[in-house]
Amino acid sequence: MKRSGETAGARLGRYTVYTGILLAAVGLIGGFAAMFRDADSLAVNLLNLVPLGFVLLLAGTVISQLSGPPGGR
Repeated sequence: MKRSGETAGARLGRYTVYTGILLAAVGLIGGFAAMFRDADSLAVNLLNLVPLGFVLLLAGTVISQLSGPPGGR
């Protein structure tokens, strides 16, 4: 859904934030669930998604803030 006056960069930043949140949540929940089931290799792979999710979350926040109109309006 396009918001009025929203730039393409702000939209990209918003979707990047959503993707980062999703990756971090899936990595944490799935990784700890796999760890409690003694599936160590799967747990490591899922827990590796958490830092990637935080990087995307930070990048999306920066993109959406920097792509706004000058003056913050």
